[in-house]
This record gives sequence, C-alpha cells and structure tokens, in this order.
Amino acid sequence: MATEIELPASFRKGKNFYFKKQITESFTADILITGVGAVPTAYELTRVVDRYSFVLNLGVAGSFNSELEPGNVVLVRHDAFADYGIDDQGRFTHIDNFPFSGNSTVQLSNMNNNFIDLLSLNLPVVKGITVATASGSAERIAFLKRTFNPDIETMESAAVFYVCLRLGIPFLAMRAISNFVEPRNRNNWNLPLAVDRLWSELPKILDSLASKNFL
Repeated sequence: MATEIELPASFRKGKNFYFKKQITESFTADILITGVGAVPTAYELTRVVDRYSFVLNLGVAGSFNSELEPGNVVLVRHDAFADYGIDDQGRFTHIDNFPFSGNSTVQLSNMNNNFIDLLSLNLPVVKGITVATASGSAERIAFLKRTFNPDIETMESAAVFYVCLRLGIPFLAMRAISNFVEPRNRNNWNLPLAVDRLWSELPKILDSLASKNFL
C-alpha cells in the first residue's frame, strides 16, 4: 500500500516501510509501504517481489461510480495509466498509440487481471485508472470519464498491475472507497471508514486464497 494511513492504527510503524505483521490467527503477511504514486510503487515493489509467489495490493480509492460509495470495498479487474500520453494542442493521445512506446506485451492503457476469475469473492469487480495527479476539477473528471469510463481512481494500482503482469506473478488489487471523484473537497472524504472496511474484508480474501492453495 502507499501510505501508513491505509493501515489500521495498531499496525503503523513510523518510519518502517517493510515489516511483518500478524493479520489474523491464521495469516502473517509482509507489509510494504511504497509511498504515493506509480513510480515509487513500481520501484519498491520490484525491490522485493521476487521473494513472493503472490501480491495483494491494498489501499483506498476515489469513486466515479455513484453506486460505489465511501466504505464500499472493490476488486480491480482492469487498470490503466490514464495520463501517460501526448497532449497535442488540447487533444490527448495515449502513449500506447505511438510507435515509440516500446514492445511490451502489456498495454499501459488496458491491463487486465484475469486471476480474479479463479476466486469466488463477494465483492464488486471494477475498472480502475491510475493517475499521476489526483483529479479535482470538473473538466479533468469529465475528460477521464469520457476517455476511460472508469469506476475508480488511484495513484498506484496500475504500477502493481504492470509489475505483476510483466513478471507473471498472481496478484489482487483490493480498494476501499474513501471519496467520490469530484471537484476537490476533503470534507467529503471518509478515510477512517474506508480503512476500517478494507481491513474488515481482508480475512475473507485471505481465506478464499488459502482455500484455492494460493497462500
């Protein structure tokens, strides 16, 4: 996850960014705090990911979807680096649509986690986007909705998708809604509720993964 505020208060360790914690009676996990944004997330994850056979990305998200309210917990099936591209006099073209974008088999504008289909999880499955600048204006929000039709927005999730898809490591991205994506108004955010719901759902996810022998 990106920040300590997405952890239960009893888990917070100050300056430690990577530590082991008892999650439930049955499960102990190594917790990695990456810092905010896709670049720190990709860097910190690649430093340690070869030690693991499964990655679970946790955190909060903003919702574009009126049916996904603060406190709802979701699984991200699709994600994209939504603002990687070219601004051509006000017209945006995603970097994937240019010949110099490289020969990766993973498209930055359309990453899919089909691992979700192997599990029976009673949570909404959503389409996310990942941005370098959190959306906070009506014009920007309208552009992202028109271009990507997303359900949620984060600043890190696509980095987890990219690293894990490139390395072939099974993963889940699990997010709790902390706010609607709207012209910026922190008074409408509910981080404590999102964090509480996120960690309340986690034991069910762990049990499901264990039942399928992924943990």
